[in-house]
This record gives sequence, structure tokens and C-alpha cells, in this order.
Amino acid sequence: MGGAGIMKFILTLLVLVNLLYAEGGHYKAYAPWETDSVFVAWLIKRYVDKEAVFSSVPKSEKIEKKYAINTANSRMRRSARFTAFEEAARIYKINNRCVEKLRPIIRILEMTPWRKEGNIRALRFEQAIVPLFPSKTGEHSLEKVFAYIDNYCKDSE
Repeated sequence: MGGAGIMKFILTLLVLVNLLYAEGGHYKAYAPWETDSVFVAWLIKRYVDKEAVFSSVPKSEKIEKKYAINTANSRMRRSARFTAFEEAARIYKINNRCVEKLRPIIRILEMTPWRKEGNIRALRFEQAIVPLFPSKTGEHSLEKVFAYIDNYCKDSE
């Protein structure tokens, strides 16, 4: 095996070791969970970091910017023009049929909540998903919430 072969072997070994010990990021949002924050967590878990872990913390706790969801220092936060979900989709360059189906719902629920009474789909979505949110601070499995979102995307096709 020549020098180039040894280098390829070493690089391959390093990549495999890195994958073996790779852990997902520990993402945090402020308690209580909001629909926009849950949508961001879903987007991360489904498309960005399959090993991600999620927690909610009191507003008094500082969250590292890299793992913050919908906080003042997060890149993935709601603004006057976009929801945190839309920002996360833009940042991670995720645009598919499911994201497009979720976009109008999250815009109504987060940006213009007074309009949800006039949009039965958004109202029903909120009534079904909010009870699935964890009610206490700490590390959470959001799989029930994520499954609801997955099923919504599947049923809406």
C-alpha cells in the first residue's frame, strides 16, 4: 500500500470513528413549548440532526446560540416577517411538499393568531397538537408531536 493508500485508509478510519461517537446536538427552547418552536425541532430531527435531543428550560436560563430554538439569540427565531420555522427551513435549505403544507398553518398560528378562527384547518391543527406538548421543563421526547406532524403531511398529500 503506497502513501496515498495509507492516507485514504487513515481518513476513512477517522470518519468512521467520528460517526461512531457522533452525538446529536442538545437543542433548547424556552418553556412552555410553542408551536413554532416544536416545528423547528421537528425540522431539525427529520432533516438535519437525527440524533438531536430537545429540552425546554426556564426563560432565566441562558441557551448556547448554536442550539437555541426561537430565542432572542437564536438564528432560528420569529421576526416581524418570518416564523422561526421559516427561518430554520431557510437556514437549512429545506423546501419540500411537507414544509410548504406546514408554512401557512404556522404563519396563522404564530404571526396572525386572530385569523385562526377563520381558518378551520389551522384551528383544528392547533387544537390537536398543543395537548401533545410537554408541560414541564427538562429533556423531552417530542416523538408524539413529531408523529402528528408527519401524519399531517402524509394525510395532506
